[in-house]
Amino acid sequence: MYLLLDYRNNHNMRKSKDNYINTYTRILAQVLRLSLLLFANCDTKLNLTSIPVGSEPKQSPLAYSEEEEKAVSSLGKRKFFVLSNEDQEEAGPLVKKINQETYFDQNLKGFGKLPIELQTYILSFLDQQDFHRASLICQDWRNAAWIAGEEKMLDLSNKKLAEKDCQVLLNVPFTSLILKNCRLTEQKILILSQSTRMKHLDLEGNNIKAAGAQSLASGNLASLTSLNLNRNRIGAAGAQSLASGNLAALTSLDLRHNNIGNVGAQALASGNLSALTCLNLRSNSIEAAGAQALASGNLAALTSLNLESNSITDSGVQALASGNLTALTSLNLWRNNIGNLGAQALASGNLSVLTSLDLGSNSIGATGAQALASGKLSALTFLNLRDNSIGATGMEALASGKLSALTSLKLRYNNIGDFGAHALASGNLSALTFLDLATNYIGDFGAQVLASGNLTGLTSIRLYDNNIEDEGKRVLRAWADKKYIKIDL
Repeated sequence: MYLLLDYRNNHNMRKSKDNYINTYTRILAQVLRLSLLLFANCDTKLNLTSIPVGSEPKQSPLAYSEEEEKAVSSLGKRKFFVLSNEDQEEAGPLVKKINQETYFDQNLKGFGKLPIELQTYILSFLDQQDFHRASLICQDWRNAAWIAGEEKMLDLSNKKLAEKDCQVLLNVPFTSLILKNCRLTEQKILILSQSTRMKHLDLEGNNIKAAGAQSLASGNLASLTSLNLNRNRIGAAGAQSLASGNLAALTSLDLRHNNIGNVGAQALASGNLSALTCLNLRSNSIEAAGAQALASGNLAALTSLNLESNSITDSGVQALASGNLTALTSLNLWRNNIGNLGAQALASGNLSVLTSLDLGSNSIGATGAQALASGKLSALTFLNLRDNSIGATGMEALASGKLSALTSLKLRYNNIGDFGAHALASGNLSALTFLDLATNYIGDFGAQVLASGNLTGLTSIRLYDNNIEDEGKRVLRAWADKKYIKIDL
């Protein structure tokens, strides 16, 4: 009886809570609709156009009316539509009308009288354009938008920006700005570099080169913690500018596909970027000397390092493993000409807190796999050995070693065969939830032992491009259906 009453009470409480939430949602929707009516009189000043793929952007600047020039002057005197008496005398009728309306709205006992936390919460539901418009209504709304902007992102990727647009962007209530493929000139980069409030800046694919990197580094981006310069051709000179500039607050830096080379890597390691925790240097022509510099430099705070598609070789890996990057939890060394010696160095080095290790597309054999399995990497939960040559012997070592914490294992193109599958199924990798064994010469016997083995935690397995016949597939599908496993055959 008491249990029944308790159930009914809880049910009624949940129902009451749901009704309250639904009512609040309807009220909120009405408030937002009213807000959109107010926004209709505001101009975001961002008259942007998409850049067609493969076309050259026109160089003519965007046209601004006389009223717009008064509202946001080239000197940056006014940041939004609340003008002084002096400016109102000089402004056109459109700006006066907007200013009068916003002054009237500001004094209404409505949105502006709500607690600032509630104003911020309501504004967070708006899209980018309306959010910016809201910041132009009045000072109260701008204050709320400025706070909400801490969690808001403005994405203008693939748009053509004039220099005046970049000036306006200095005053929008966002701390995250995405400007991918906007073909920004050096002058536009120089303008954007004056944003003291920006925390996250994504400039991927803008071809800013070394000069653009220098403009960023010498600007006033003191609050910037995340910078993406993927595919910008900054080269070694650009990396040197970033490392010696005013970007000491950076914790995340993405420099993929910039050809910074060993010189650029050495500059990053010896510069003032010691706060970095995440560094992506994929495809940058970095060799062993560059890896050695990274391992012995000022980057001891790094927890994630991506060196995919470089040429650091075994000697570079040995430097990384014996250096001062002991805080690393994620290391990507995909396609770096690494062999057994490199694997042995990783297993016996200073990287014992690694949880994610990517060694795909290298030249690691059974000896390297044995070293990884018996070394100091017992904290690993993700291991990628795709496209190596570990064979059945290497598979047996991995399955019986110290890697029992693994939850994701990729072994495609390793020729482990039925014997390797048997070793895997009877080993101690029961924590695995994802397993990739595609293209491994596994037949019906291997399929049967996998279905009856110790892989009790699996939720997804890939077994396509093997030698599994109809009977083996039938066994696997029955196993997958029973255990709710996603299987790719």
